[in-house]
Amino acid sequence: MKQLSVIVIGSNSTRCVTMDTQTGATQRRRTETRLFLHMRDSLLSPDAIAETAEGIARLAGQAGPPLLGVYATSAVRDARNADALARAIEQAAGLTMTVLTGEEEAAASFCGAAGEQAAGVIDIGGGSTEIALGRDLRVSDAISLQLGASRLFKVCPIHTPAGIAPALEYAVAALDTLPAPLTAHAGIDRFYLVGGTGTACARLKRRLTLAQSIEGTALTRDEVYGMLCSVAAVPREPPTRADILPTGMAILTAVMDKLRIRELSVTERCNADGLLLCALRKKSS
Repeated sequence: MKQLSVIVIGSNSTRCVTMDTQTGATQRRRTETRLFLHMRDSLLSPDAIAETAEGIARLAGQAGPPLLGVYATSAVRDARNADALARAIEQAAGLTMTVLTGEEEAAASFCGAAGEQAAGVIDIGGGSTEIALGRDLRVSDAISLQLGASRLFKVCPIHTPAGIAPALEYAVAALDTLPAPLTAHAGIDRFYLVGGTGTACARLKRRLTLAQSIEGTALTRDEVYGMLCSVAAVPREPPTRADILPTGMAILTAVMDKLRIRELSVTERCNADGLLLCALRKKSS
């Protein structure tokens, strides 16, 4: 087996990562789905279900076999009609969907971003935020919070600078549930940031195009907050994915304050990488 692929259904986008099992090199594909923002009363809309299933069939066709699986995260965990999405995926692509728990998602993000390093990983998604600590592909402490860029946008959208304070207050309150080992993160001083918020911040800081890599971009708390203030002051019409960028930045600011993180590193690696790495390690052991 020279390559292996995995598809992960996120709350904002669906990603496919294909890994060369001999070199570790990866190919990344994605399609916008914005599932969380298309939910009403915890129900995925029929259009969102159809578009996601079609997108998965397209990604699977581009990646080719073998496929480790199709995994779903926060938005699908919340959806009362997740079974309808599972049926649509099976009909469109002949694939079975597995819903990850919050803990499994946190572990996958950690393994993908940190690998064997002793580090912390922050994954800000659309519906949830995962924070994990560990080393050697093993998580020591982790949590999945019902706090994501799309989820926060629904309750505290940031359309102007005046929206920053209430969004930050909401995010700070959500972080009160963090257990002591995570807030202390004893012996861990390296943190990685996973997800669209980090990618967007890195591109803004370095003025990168979509074709350029953001891997390894360092972000400080003050840089993130400064970008939040700048982005919040820019009118955005009609609604676009950029609407959730300020709320993602607010979450990141709050997390860095809570964990007293002076600087972290943005990575393109994600929970999909972690699922692949863990599967390969399990097979070789």
